[in-house]
Amino acid sequence: MPNTDGNAGPPADPKSDVHVPADFELDRICRETFVRHVEFHRTLGSTNDRGLELAGRSDCECPLLVLAASQTAGRGRGVNRWWSAEGALTFSLVVDCNRFALTPVNRPKASLTVGLAVCETLSELLRDIHVGLKWPNDVFLNGRKSCGLSIEALPLPADRFVIGVGLNVNNSLSAAPDTVRSVATSLIDEAGQSFELQGVLIRLLGQIEQNLQWLSDAGDDLRGRWRQYCVLQGHTVMLDVDDRHVVGVCRCIDRDGALLLKTGSGTKRFFSGIVTGIA
Repeated sequence: MPNTDGNAGPPADPKSDVHVPADFELDRICRETFVRHVEFHRTLGSTNDRGLELAGRSDCECPLLVLAASQTAGRGRGVNRWWSAEGALTFSLVVDCNRFALTPVNRPKASLTVGLAVCETLSELLRDIHVGLKWPNDVFLNGRKSCGLSIEALPLPADRFVIGVGLNVNNSLSAAPDTVRSVATSLIDEAGQSFELQGVLIRLLGQIEQNLQWLSDAGDDLRGRWRQYCVLQGHTVMLDVDDRHVVGVCRCIDRDGALLLKTGSGTKRFFSGIVTGIA
């Protein structure tokens, strides 16, 4: 049963006076996707923080969706924060790894796999707009960021992790800070029309489920698909890895989800890092 909650405490009865906006019909989300429970928040600091809290509970039934109409402290990579406004899709999925046979070897590919699901969903919605995947976890529209992902796991229980998604849909970046507006965009800005948030969410959840299943069953198929969307291939990439700064030409993303860079000292594989520049 879906839950609604305007606070940080236990989920409230969905028949209480907590109002869910007309954008979302929580029962429909559960009916039409693999999600077992929905916890809705009008405003929340971070859906991933709430997801991690719920993932640590013994009574947490997965997949569980934490959905927020407004998020005030969404996390990006490192110390970055995800800017969002009304009309964005901000949510986190608590997933049971055993359902998708996500082994420790496969888990590092999860960001690319979910990023690919976003790319494929947006490609269906935006037929004439270029959609790209920037390793390891950003989705671009016409060269500007439209979606960020954050995947986090609890040390215990080790069979759960939290997938956080922040997707700019109906939140025009005209209201964003200058530093954000120069590098980011939204569906409404690119397409010139608004979208039904719930419809986008349901379509995206279905693609995420399918891709996670394919990650378990046929990694090579996913490799070809995430290479298709890769925006780094053939470009010179500046990458920060721990305390190192690496510069090299991107050859591809390999079958294990590693970024292959041709550097002055040979071709190197990177499983993590922050891309700080593309030339």
